[in-house]
Amino acid sequence: MTPPDWQSAIEIHPTGWVCPSEPFWVAGWVASPALVPVDVRAWLGPMPFLGLSGLPRPDKEIATRGRAGPPQAGFSFLLKPVPGANNLRIEVRDQHGRWTEIFRQPVTSAGTPLPAPPAPSGPEPLLDLLRAHQTRPGESWSTLAQEILTAAVAENFDVMPSPPFQGALEEMGPRTAISYDHLLVTGWIAHREQRITALTAFLDTSAPRPLLHGLSRPDVGSLFPGLVDGARSRFAGYLRIPPAAPRPLALRIFADLADGRRELVFLKRFRPVLVSGAGTDLPPFSRWKFARASWALKQAGWPASDARRTLREAWTAWRHAAPVADALPPTTTEPAATASRPLRVTLVSHNLNFEGAPLFLLEYARYLATLPGWQVRVVSPSEGPLRAAFAALGVAVTLADPSESSDASPEWQQADVIVANTLVATWAVHLAHRIGKPAILYVHESVNARRFFALQLDRPAIERVEQAFALASRVVFIADAARRVHAALERSANFRVIPGWIDIARIDAYAAAHDRAALRRELGLTDDAVVFAAIGSLMPRKGQHVFLSTVARLRSLAPAGAPLVFLLVGGQAPIDPYADLLRAQAAGLPGADIRFIGHSADPYRFFLTADVFVCASLEEALPRVVMEAAAFGRLIVTTHVNGIPELLGPEDAWFAPPDDAGRLADAMLAALAAQQRGDFSRGQRARAAVAPHFDSAGLLPRHADLIRTVAAVPSS
Repeated sequence: MTPPDWQSAIEIHPTGWVCPSEPFWVAGWVASPALVPVDVRAWLGPMPFLGLSGLPRPDKEIATRGRAGPPQAGFSFLLKPVPGANNLRIEVRDQHGRWTEIFRQPVTSAGTPLPAPPAPSGPEPLLDLLRAHQTRPGESWSTLAQEILTAAVAENFDVMPSPPFQGALEEMGPRTAISYDHLLVTGWIAHREQRITALTAFLDTSAPRPLLHGLSRPDVGSLFPGLVDGARSRFAGYLRIPPAAPRPLALRIFADLADGRRELVFLKRFRPVLVSGAGTDLPPFSRWKFARASWALKQAGWPASDARRTLREAWTAWRHAAPVADALPPTTTEPAATASRPLRVTLVSHNLNFEGAPLFLLEYARYLATLPGWQVRVVSPSEGPLRAAFAALGVAVTLADPSESSDASPEWQQADVIVANTLVATWAVHLAHRIGKPAILYVHESVNARRFFALQLDRPAIERVEQAFALASRVVFIADAARRVHAALERSANFRVIPGWIDIARIDAYAAAHDRAALRRELGLTDDAVVFAAIGSLMPRKGQHVFLSTVARLRSLAPAGAPLVFLLVGGQAPIDPYADLLRAQAAGLPGADIRFIGHSADPYRFFLTADVFVCASLEEALPRVVMEAAAFGRLIVTTHVNGIPELLGPEDAWFAPPDDAGRLADAMLAALAAQQRGDFSRGQRARAAVAPHFDSAGLLPRHADLIRTVAAVPSS
């Protein structure tokens, strides 16, 4: 009998409730005047199955709550035969996290009954329980533990397009990357007979999200001829992850056709894996919470075997991945380096592309190559455009596969110090340790190794990355905020913080050599235009979608007669779903002067022509663009993330929390008001805060001194 709060019915099932020997469908509907059906699961004997909820049933939705639409009432299951199963139970989960049984039916199944499936092994259930309790603290540990173990062994199914549809959901697997609590959805879909007029995605059954559809995909037209609009069948979306939804999540995508029908074209069950951003993840480490979570899972039957090893792995994983709650002590101050002989240095890059970390290494190499007698080599696993820039400095570049590089190669054996740049290059630290060479590891990443490599490496490989922190003679962070992320890995007081740099003299020379008014005219900017510039590659981490979300508010509240211009300056990939979404977002702001500039060989011109520089980033270690904006004396609006507060204070810039368009717009309005009244004092103070402390003239010698210090004490 259905509980009083729910109305439901089963409409599709095996004849006579005799389970066939092949997979079979069970389908129906469930609705409530007040409750929201978030998910459904079925139990066939001892075996759990996750179903598909949120299918359109307008007749039942109207009858139950007086209107059709989300949350939709239909559901279905694809059940596999379970030998000896003699009952079927169906449960629904509501928005409060409660699972309620809505249907029970005796069934007949062939074969001998099976025992309940064993609990999963490994540390992941404990980490999943800690994550779940972080987002749903009102639910008991035991309830969450049972839900997690059930989901871990439950059967589920995916739905892919079937004729007359054709399409694919790209870059999504059973475990899918989540950045900044968002999922970037991309793929393509077309129909053989009709035009698709809209695509709608659901991660939350109550919250439909339109997808951008009709983007160029010329290969589809040639590979699959006969599809309607096949060459413009690509889609994209940037969906916020509902924090309290049960895992695995279910992504459902519906296509609206020209004849008015709505069809389910994709269902994908996946476990979200946070790989970047603060996001919703593990809580700060707590012995009490570890014990409480372990006990709840033990009562539910976990782990199935080798409990001591599993708990030890879970303990280590949480210690290394959890945010650091307490203040960190200051890093050890490196004694002044004494004069030394000329040194031979091998710099190891993860690639040779025009990206932040390789460019950091290029400037580092340029300085080291000027030191009398020093020899500099660069090693990279892949080719790239920066090879020519290194060659112009007289720096040799060697391509070396990390899995095949010989310890006897001259770039290693002849080096006095090996410098590995980024977590991806930690293989070079292990190589240096094998051959007895001192190594320096530069860490630019603002996320720990377990998060950064969560979908790329297995656990032993990630542990090997972490071991490099102990093997390196020094581990260098360009911001204390980055050190904080990796604090659990420090051994033997070998962590140092030496900031990144900008070339103040070069910036001053550029500003002196260029007329700001002339540059603005070249860009088609009127004298009275107020230019807000977001400078940096187009990517979710940079938060350009948040920047664009401020435009409507600024235009409505800006003083009359102040034409606003919004510049987005930065490169993008040839096929870039995020850039497509930004352009669609801009197109939805008619009348706004929004300009996408693309990659520029002369980015300084945009710092010089802007009135207000805006950094909307969701994550930044020590952003070079903020330092450069300060050096140009621009008014700065920025998010308060990672290492940015180490650059500027509230007297130097206007701050806003990350991913908060309302607060960012308020900060931009405050900067606009200062610009309109001719108050540029914060820009002047920003310059005064950055120029003395982050100038390459003072910092590059400090980085070179570290090499001298490390070379004087060879690795064992």
